[in-house]
Amino acid sequence: MRMPIFFKIVTISLLFSMLSLGLFTVSYATPGGFTPAYFLYMVIIILGISLFVAGSITEPLERLKVGFERIMSGGNAHVEINTGDEFEDLAHAFNHMAGELTRQREMLKRSEEKYRLLIEDINDWVFELDENWVYTYSSPKVREILGYEPEEVLGKTPLDFMPEEEKVLAIKKIEEIRKKQTSFWGHENVFMKKDGNLVVLETSGRPFFDENGRLKGYRAVSRDITARKRAEERLAYLAGIAEHSIDAIISLDLEGRIVSWNKGAEMMFGYREEEVIGKLMNTIVPEELWDSCGENFKKAIMEGYARDIETIRLAKDGRRVLVDQTLTTIYNPKGELIGFVAIMRDITKRKKAEEELKRAYRELEEKTKELLRSQKELKYFANIVENSNDAIYSVNLGGIITSWNKTAEKMFGWKKDEAIGMRADRLLPDEIRNETPFLIQKIKQGVKFISYETKRVSKDGAIIDVDVTISPILDEGGNPAGFSVIARDISSKVKAEEGMLKRILKYDVSRGRIYLIEEPFPELARDVLLDLVKCGYAGTVITRRLAEEIGVSGVSYFWLSEKRGKDTISPEISEVESVIMNLPNWNNAVLLELDYLILKNGFNRVFEFVQRIKEAFYFLKKGVLLLSLDPEILTQRQVRLLRKECGTIKPKQHELPPEVFEILRYVYMENRVGKKPSIKEVMQKFNIARNTAKKRIRYLEGKELLNVVKVGRVKLLEVTEKGKELFY
Repeated sequence: MRMPIFFKIVTISLLFSMLSLGLFTVSYATPGGFTPAYFLYMVIIILGISLFVAGSITEPLERLKVGFERIMSGGNAHVEINTGDEFEDLAHAFNHMAGELTRQREMLKRSEEKYRLLIEDINDWVFELDENWVYTYSSPKVREILGYEPEEVLGKTPLDFMPEEEKVLAIKKIEEIRKKQTSFWGHENVFMKKDGNLVVLETSGRPFFDENGRLKGYRAVSRDITARKRAEERLAYLAGIAEHSIDAIISLDLEGRIVSWNKGAEMMFGYREEEVIGKLMNTIVPEELWDSCGENFKKAIMEGYARDIETIRLAKDGRRVLVDQTLTTIYNPKGELIGFVAIMRDITKRKKAEEELKRAYRELEEKTKELLRSQKELKYFANIVENSNDAIYSVNLGGIITSWNKTAEKMFGWKKDEAIGMRADRLLPDEIRNETPFLIQKIKQGVKFISYETKRVSKDGAIIDVDVTISPILDEGGNPAGFSVIARDISSKVKAEEGMLKRILKYDVSRGRIYLIEEPFPELARDVLLDLVKCGYAGTVITRRLAEEIGVSGVSYFWLSEKRGKDTISPEISEVESVIMNLPNWNNAVLLELDYLILKNGFNRVFEFVQRIKEAFYFLKKGVLLLSLDPEILTQRQVRLLRKECGTIKPKQHELPPEVFEILRYVYMENRVGKKPSIKEVMQKFNIARNTAKKRIRYLEGKELLNVVKVGRVKLLEVTEKGKELFY
């Protein structure tokens, strides 16, 4: 029968109380008072009560105490009490609680094991810092990221693993985080690994506090983003090359809408980026070429690219621009087509020159053996133009090559891994080894674009004539970090042009040279300039004399004056140098009178200018510079110094009188383009009388240098084979 402990205590107490009362009554009624037997009974009563209390109360409590101690020590406990009272209920409740606690402890253990394995298996480094930013926990991932064992990290701070220059920035960030006591995300810092290599870690974390709200530290996670940062820098670097290329580079989505538009495209077509982004490429495509443009896109999708597309594009101002286009497909990491890249180069001038050569070839192909050789040469040049690929590489401000494309490998012979890290001046012939420092200086001075013809050396020692375009590469701060080089092989073109000019020029001059002509009035200089202009050079005159005094037409004329006006420039050396260096053509014939410049600037400054301009013309092949000077204004020593820096003008040696040779040369130049001038045209060209013209022509006929062919009533002129030999 279940009896609550309260009733048990009351019942036992009443029982022993009645027993005590009975003993007391017996003892009181017995003569002699309280006997030893009475005291014995009292001891028995007290002992019985004690045993009852021990058995019914103390023992269950002791069992419960032992059970609690086992639970507190992390063990299991089960208390067995069968008293049939509240202690038994308490034991059941304790056993249920102990079982639940054990189950929760097992679940917590499994959860801790689960999250421990999770932390150890993730690619990120998980760690904990105290309020002083000292590591108190580190996941094993630190072995892969920094090369340290977790226990090697404990007790140290993040600053202990950073380079000195990184610590300065990191201390500011840490102080700011500790001051705010808030979470932080995406903090990037450079850490030094145990082997000395550097890695970039991106760290995020949040603070934790004690029960009183005081900061205890931070729990954080760091991710190695070194590869990502290098990729970002590489992409930015390549984007810089593309952005500053003078070729138009346009990216398109699958609908043909413009996504990006570089500076080269802006220069070529006149549209700013914000004007064309989101518009269809048809904006710059003539309507009659829309179908062929679509076919090019189909070809690019099928083959991955469509190259050597010679077509027409429209500029903002309505100009029709002839371009050489390459269209390439773009795929995402999943291999899905996401767009296209179109690279276009303006070949209007090149194509015009090419068409002129082709026309001359078609008209002269049935002439002489020389014309047959010209035919092969023309085909060779046309083949180079049609199939040429540009070599593109970049150089830092230390003169070291930092990138190198496949065409550069093919053109120069060095593989990519050989070229990167190589000094750029290894590509230069010995006589122009100073070209790289010269270009670096110009880039540092803020020059945006430099384009010129020069020479390069291949790996096997061969000399290559190239047309190069130099563009600056800027860092994130907009400061020059190097320059990109786009090189095109023009060896055949240069040889042909120089050979032709050498044959027809009246004077022995070479492109890329400067010449000193000593005369009070620039008569010889004017004659040389006119001769060069006749042969295709772009003439420029810079003088203190009036245009009518010089008497040269068909050239650009600049008057030296301290007052500003139309077609005037200051005699300040820097401005004169700037005008010459920024002439748009590369076949320039410049006549510069030094007298006024020396008067205004002094001999020393002008002499230094001559030295600089000599290097520029030689390196950049700007054309021919004629320096006219009255030697009477200088000392003999000063004149000798100028002579050392300049060449001298020498007329070509031949037996013909100059006025007769001029007629022969004129007829030869006309014959080369398929024309046969008449005697009347010779009279008009040289402003001479008919008898004078006939006399000079008969002289050339007598020398078997010229033939007169009668066509109807008109007499036409052509140079004989013997006459052509004078121009070989």
